[in-house]
Formats: sequence, C-alpha cells, structure tokens
Amino acid sequence: MFFDILPTTTESDAVEKPQVGFARARCRFVPAEYRNTQSRWLSRLRPRQSSSSVQIQCCEGSTSKVKWQTLEHNGPLFPGAYERLPENVHFLYDNCPIELTEQAEEVATFYAKVLGTPFVELSEFNENFFKDFRSCLSVEQRLHFTSFDLCNFQKIHQYLEEQQEARSQQELEEDERYGYCYIDGERHRINQFRIKPPGLCCPRKGYSLTMGMIRPRVLPEDIMINCDEYAEPPAPPPGHRWRQVVHDRSVSWLYSWHDLVSGNTYYVRARIDQSKRYRLPLRNQLETARRLQQHLPSIRREYRQLWSSDQWLVRQRSVALYCIDQLAMTCEDPEQPDKVTLCDLRVENLQLHPRLAGKKNVVRLQARKSNRQRVYRSVCVQPEVFYNLRVFVSGKEPNDLVLEELTTQLLNEHLEYLMDGLTSHIFCICNASQLLEQRLKEVPRKASLTVQLLAYNQALKEVHSFCSNRQRNVAPLPAPKSFRLTRRNSTEEQRLLKSISLHTKPLVEATLIYLDPRITISWCLRCKIPISAIYMSSAIRKKLIWATKCTTKHFSF
Repeated sequence: MFFDILPTTTESDAVEKPQVGFARARCRFVPAEYRNTQSRWLSRLRPRQSSSSVQIQCCEGSTSKVKWQTLEHNGPLFPGAYERLPENVHFLYDNCPIELTEQAEEVATFYAKVLGTPFVELSEFNENFFKDFRSCLSVEQRLHFTSFDLCNFQKIHQYLEEQQEARSQQELEEDERYGYCYIDGERHRINQFRIKPPGLCCPRKGYSLTMGMIRPRVLPEDIMINCDEYAEPPAPPPGHRWRQVVHDRSVSWLYSWHDLVSGNTYYVRARIDQSKRYRLPLRNQLETARRLQQHLPSIRREYRQLWSSDQWLVRQRSVALYCIDQLAMTCEDPEQPDKVTLCDLRVENLQLHPRLAGKKNVVRLQARKSNRQRVYRSVCVQPEVFYNLRVFVSGKEPNDLVLEELTTQLLNEHLEYLMDGLTSHIFCICNASQLLEQRLKEVPRKASLTVQLLAYNQALKEVHSFCSNRQRNVAPLPAPKSFRLTRRNSTEEQRLLKSISLHTKPLVEATLIYLDPRITISWCLRCKIPISAIYMSSAIRKKLIWATKCTTKHFSF
C-alpha cells in the first residue's frame, strides 16, 4: 500500500529535516514499510546501503588500471515536476468523468503512456497496475473502483501525444548541456543521460513479477557522482544534494543509482568514439623522440661503459637501459598489466642460450605473465649483456626478480636525469621511427604502387617485430609476377593491391603508438601515394589532420 509523503509541516519537523531538498520532487509513492505513518519526517525514505557497502560498490569491477585523468560533466538530467492535466481532459470510469487527486492522476498518466504496447494485453501487468492505482485513490473512490475493465485512459493518452510533439526544441537545448562530458580534455557523448521519469515497470523481454508496478522517481539524493577531485562537481538541482561524490579513476561510469523495484544498480557511461581505440603518441612525445636522436650516442656510450661497473645497482641499470634501447622493453605498461616489463622480469620469464639455431648469445623473453600460453621472443644481445644476465639469474629461484636492485621509480628518475621528458616509450618511438624512415628511403620513388606498398608493408613488419614483445602472425603476401607486363589499372594488379591493403591495415593499427605519422605522410607526398592507401580507416585520418597540415615532402625525423 502506498501513502502520500507530503505530511503537514510543523516547526519541530523543520528543525529535524536534513538538507536534502523538497520531498515534493519525488514521485509520491513509497512503500508502507519505508514510511512513517505518524507523519514524522524520515530521512531514509528508501533502504540505503551502508558506507562500507558503498565503498565496495565503487570499487566493484575496478582494477589498478587508470581509465581517465580528468573527468568533467554536468550530471544527469532529471525529469520535470508533474503538471496536472487541463480541465477538459478527464479519466473515465464506466464512461463517467472522475476527478482524481494529483497523486492518482499522475499514476493514470503512467498507464496512458503505455497504451498501444503489448504490455496492456497482459493480465498480470494490468492487475499489478490496478492494485497500485487503487492505493492512490481516496477512500470513497477505492470502494467504487473495483473493475479495471471499466477504466478508460484514451483521452489522457491523446493529450500526452500532443504534448510530446511540442517538446522537441527543448530537448535539443537539454541535449547540448547534459549530453556530453569531457574525459582527459576530449568531448564525448553520454549514453542515456536522461533519468527515466516515474512510470510503470515494463521489462524489455520475458516475464517479470514487477511488471505493471509503479517505478518511483529518481532523486538527486539517490545519485552517486563520479568526477575529478580537482574540478568542480556538477551542481545538483536547487534544494537538493547528491547522495555521494566519489573520485574513482579505475572506473569509467559518470554516475549511478540503485533501483528500488528491480534491485539493480544502473551505471551511466560515456560513448567512446570508435577512433579512441586507435592509440597515437602525443605530439610532445614525438618532439621529445626527435630530440633524443642528439643524445643517443652519448647515452649508449655511457651505459656500455657501465656494464663492468663494481656497483651492482649501476650494472643492473646499464643492462636495463640496453634492454630499453635495443629490445624495446618498458619500465611499466598500465595499458597492458599482463605484459612482462623490466622491473617485473623474473627468472622464469627469461631463457638464456649461448647458441640457438645457429645464433650466439640468444635471449628468449616471455611476452606475457600468464603461464597458460607461453609466448617467447628470441633476440640476440651483446656478449657483455648476455654475461651479465647469466650472473643476475645465477643462484636464484624461478620466481625471483632478475633486476632485484632496480625499481620503476629509480629507472624513471635516471631516464629523466639523462634527458628531460625521457621515458622508455620515447626510446621506442625514436628507434621505431628511425627504422621506418631508413627503410622507406630505400624504396625507389619511380617504382609502381604495388612495389611501394609491399615495401611499406615489409617495413611495418620490421617495426612491429622490434617494438612488440608478442609478434603478430601475419600471412605472407603474394609475390608480384612480372610487373613490366602488367598494366597499371589491370584487374590483376587491382586484386593484388586489395590483398596488400588487407594485410597492411592490421600492421598500421598495431604500430600507430610507436611511429611518427609525419614520416609516412612525407613519404606519401614524395611518392605521390594517396594517404588513404596507408591509413584506410577514416577514424585514423581524422586524428591525423594536424600531421597532414604541417608535414611536407621534405620532412625528416
């Protein structure tokens, strides 16, 4: 049974009321077990979770991965307060107009909104609705309203359809204010930023025991906001306050609330554009990688001299710098927590072979920490590095660290000491971009488009093999046969170009984060190759507009 939650206020009640706003904004249908029948104020009109359970809920499904650095939004958009029907629109019972209270009239509009849907044909839906509808009527009306078949909501239904057409312009203005958020400075669309107005429970599919029951109004006091702690949180509606404001960077949702009827917790997230899955280096990282070329000779000369240092930490650090420079290993990778990094390298992730397959000083590195599928990368190293690695692992258990004296913080501080802004990722960008530029210079400019794309594909394979610990298995490309006898626009060449493009596309997406795109764009301008032949995805080309505008055919990394 439902009661009105608007009791007559007194001076004593005004003192006891918490600052949560006006109860008038809530849909006035609260189950009896959550209502004080003596008209005393209750600060907990609904069952609320304890503070400890709230913290568990915030961390539910969260990992150590940071999903955003800055997060700003305006909060959800709440439905407006209920406006009574005009005098010429009535609810009919047994073909007689009935004057309802504001509470019962609002419930009548709930059913009028679902007219024409399959729900009104279900007897369980109508029974649940009529039970809640009668609880909102006065005592006299409740005695006379005994049959649902005598209820007529057609006039209310027609009026609501007319009002819906007049709200289109207002929705456009609300969409611009509440429909977007800013994640790390980028604008994103928000999915379902409108809080559903109070209505009837209509399950999307299947049968539900709650269908036809009244779904209460969601208030700001029910909303948990997630935003940046250094930014101003979204302002709640006047006279209200949020349930809680958290700053959890390990989750992607913007705000959430708990539904009383279904018992589910709803999360609202931003709609990440498809182009966001293509990770590109920042422009300042590319400029730092270009500056690194001037310091590389001195850095390499220094860490090679320290391979025989008497200090254990210095020797391990010099070997780590070699692995960062020549093996493209990283100090830490928050995007791939399962990836084996330098400071997490253990004895079981490393295999040393003085001779293997006709090569000397071969080191096999495990790409992933998972033991289910061990994928190794075999590389040849300098004799001094191979000797030091054998010394580092000697007498250790399989679970022991190889570089036990080195930490991520110490290694990052030393990289910053060598050059401002230097990181392991900058090393990778610098070496990969140099390798690509060198391979592209070897391609003759007057070669056919097929030969040029084949050479570019092979260069990307070398870059991906150098940068990625886990190499991608790419099917071999078909070899071109007698290009001199093949016409430029022949059907055979078109098929070959299409096959090359299909093999190049995954390599381009895999190496985007390692390469300076200006190298590829400059090469395309020199060889008169359309950029769409390399970057076939329109989402990637959209993110590289800045590079196409500032790059000429004379660019050199």
